[in-house]
Amino acid sequence: METLHTVLRALRSETKASTGHLTAFREFLAHLNQPPRAPMAHAKPATRRVRRRPRAK
Repeated sequence: METLHTVLRALRSETKASTGHLTAFREFLAHLNQPPRAPMAHAKPATRRVRRRPRAK
């Protein structure tokens, strides 16, 4: 939790023109209401590699 607060403080100090916190929250909610983007046609699906553990004796 401390790292979250540290990052938020760092981001807050970097902003040049601060918008109202309610405006930023409304923009965030508007992004959540948008339909998800379709995956790109040329993107490969993620593959998972399964590593087997050695047997314990």
